[in-house]
Amino acid sequence: MKLGLLTLRKKLKQKKPTFLRQDGHKKVKLRKNWRQPKGMHSSMRKKKKSYRKHPSMGYSSPKKVRGLTNKGLIPIKVYNLEDLEGLTKQHGILIGRTVGMKNKIEILKSIKSKQLILQITNNVDDFLNKSQNQYKLKKEEQLKRKKKKEESKKKQKLEIKKKEEKKEESVEEKQKEEKEKKKKVLEKGQ
Repeated sequence: MKLGLLTLRKKLKQKKPTFLRQDGHKKVKLRKNWRQPKGMHSSMRKKKKSYRKHPSMGYSSPKKVRGLTNKGLIPIKVYNLEDLEGLTKQHGILIGRTVGMKNKIEILKSIKSKQLILQITNNVDDFLNKSQNQYKLKKEEQLKRKKKKEESKKKQKLEIKKKEEKKEESVEEKQKEEKEKKKKVLEKGQ
């Protein structure tokens, strides 16, 4: 019965016009989304012939298939592994866009390992391979950056030590020169 309603919904949606706001096709500054016409003399508000159509109940899909995917599944967003509990064949999984790559991989692996009869909108194998490769590359890049930072810090420390040593040497040299000057002054005074 749902399949018939799904095909009916598809046919209805093909016939449905695009609902533009009043004068949306004339003026560039107006966006092409729907706004209810509210003008007192608006022919569109009065629903006169040859004016744009209004959204109405006649364009809606059958109530039993409203909000379902094209395959007739109830879409459920998943953000972590706990959200997978209690899902059945009737649910279609949509992984949330704010989920990080690491958690996406874990979610997909758990679905694959449990061999759940859950349907995901994307191709799982291709996505897993791509995402794992991307994740590995990202980790390698992070390690390289850390190594570069550590090396640069070591270089800076060495440079600082060299500068300090030079300063100490220069201070010692200055002290020696001052002592020599004092000695010369004392020798001249005698």
